[in-house]
Amino acid sequence: MNMIDVIGGKVSQKEIAFNVVAKMIDELMPRLRTLEITVRIKDVKDAIAYCMMEDNNRQFEIEISRNLSLKDFVTALCHEMVHVKQFARKELCAEVSGSLTRWKKSKVSESTDYWDLPWEKEAYRMESKLAQICWDADIL
Repeated sequence: MNMIDVIGGKVSQKEIAFNVVAKMIDELMPRLRTLEITVRIKDVKDAIAYCMMEDNNRQFEIEISRNLSLKDFVTALCHEMVHVKQFARKELCAEVSGSLTRWKKSKVSESTDYWDLPWEKEAYRMESKLAQICWDADIL
């Protein structure tokens, strides 16, 4: 059974974060049942949100800014859940060797510009569509 824990933020933000993460698991990884995802709603430095894989490709922590509009909050969570999917399905493997990361069957240099990273391209391409799924499901 998947576990979702939401820490910090307002009560309404916690409820929204829980609902969005649960919906994204259903949309992106419907067969996975062993995910452990912690969402920390806090003041985030240098970004809107982050996704970090913990001890293995079933444990994740997402940090998201508490100061986002509802639309940006939902969109950012959807973006980070794409990264959860990428790690969980082993499409993205960090630190393959030295300064390389594996994306699917290719190696990507850490010197690659952020906007050219294939996992970021996928997350940005999918985030608005996924956010719309959340709005349409009336879970917010």
